Amino acid sequence: MKKCLAVLLAVLLVFGAVAIAGCAPKDQPDASKPKETKAGEVDGGEKKDPSKMKVVALLSGVITDNGWNQICYESVKNLADKYGIAAEYNENIAVSDMAEYIRTYAEEKYDMIIVHGSQFKASAEEMARKYPDSHFCLSYGFRVDESTADQVEDIPNLAYVGPVNMGVLIGAIMGILTDNNKVVFLGGQDIPAITDIVSGIKEGVSLTNKDAAVMTDYLGTLTDADLAKERALAFIDDGYDVISASANTAQLGCLHAAEERGVYALGFNGDQYGVAPNAVVLSVMRNYPAIYEDVFLSIAEGTWKSGMVVYTLKDNGTSVSDWHGWDKKLPKEKVDAINDVIQKLYKGELGDY
Repeated sequence: MKKCLAVLLAVLLVFGAVAIAGCAPKDQPDASKPKETKAGEVDGGEKKDPSKMKVVALLSGVITDNGWNQICYESVKNLADKYGIAAEYNENIAVSDMAEYIRTYAEEKYDMIIVHGSQFKASAEEMARKYPDSHFCLSYGFRVDESTADQVEDIPNLAYVGPVNMGVLIGAIMGILTDNNKVVFLGGQDIPAITDIVSGIKEGVSLTNKDAAVMTDYLGTLTDADLAKERALAFIDDGYDVISASANTAQLGCLHAAEERGVYALGFNGDQYGVAPNAVVLSVMRNYPAIYEDVFLSIAEGTWKSGMVVYTLKDNGTSVSDWHGWDKKLPKEKVDAINDVIQKLYKGELGDY
C-alpha cells in the first residue's frame, strides 16, 4: 500500500523521529553533502525537471526503527521537502515480494526507485533489466575490488549505492572509549551492507588501541531485539564495556543492554541517543539523505552513473551525531582523542578510507 509523506508527519512526532544527521562533533567536516560519487562510466540521459520527478523507497522494515529503514525514509522526505516531489515509500517488504513492488512503480515510470537492502539484489537486477526507463538504486555497502567485482552486474540503469569504511570509524571510536580493552560489534546478518562494517571494526580499533580485544559476530536476525539484548548482555557480563551493532530494529536491544549494565554504546544508522541516553555516547550514521539527494540530482542533470556508487569517509558518506552532553561527562582526554581521530579519518590522514 502506498503511503505519502504528508500523512506521516504526525506519526513521526509521536515516535520522536531522529534528524537526518545530527550536529557533528567539534570540527567535523560538513556532512550535509557528499563530495563526489565514485562509480563506473556516466550513462547520462536527458535532463529532467526535479520538481516533476517521481521517487519511491522500498523498505524491509518500518520507518520508526531509529536506524536502517528510518534513514532511508529521511532520504525521501529530504527530497520531498527540498524539491516538492511526490516521494513515497513502502514498509515491511519481504524478499519474496520485492520484485512485484518494484514492477508496480516501474510500470508507472518512476524516475528513481530505491531498493533499500542488499538482500533484494536479485529482484533489483531482474527488474532493472526489464524496465530500462527507470533508474534503480540498490542500497548496498562495499567497495568493489578483486574479491567482490563479480557481485556487481553491469546494468546501465542500476546503481549499487552506499557509504563504505564505516566500520573503521566505529572501531576507532570504540578503541578510545573502552576502559577494559574489550569491545564488541554485532551484525544482524551476513549481508554486504553489514559485512563491510563488521570487516572494518578490528582495523579501526587498531588505529587507536592496539591492546584492545575485539569481538565481532552475527546475531542471525535483523528484527529480534530481545535476542540481540540477550547476546549483548552475555558479552557485557564477560567484560566487554563498549558495544555497537548493525541490525535494523534488533540493534536496539544491544543499546538497551548497554544502558542496563552501565557500559558505553555507539548508535548506528540514525542518531540513537534517545533510545538509550545513558549509554549511547555517539551515533555513526550512513549519510543516505545527502547521498540520495546527490544521486537524485545526477538523474535530473543527466549525469547518472551506474555500477558501484561509493561514498567514502572523505566523501562524507558517513556522519557522526552530536555529543548530546557526553563530551562533558567523559574524561577530556577521551573526548579530545575521539574528535581528533574523526578529523584525521575524514581528512584521509590515517589511510584511504
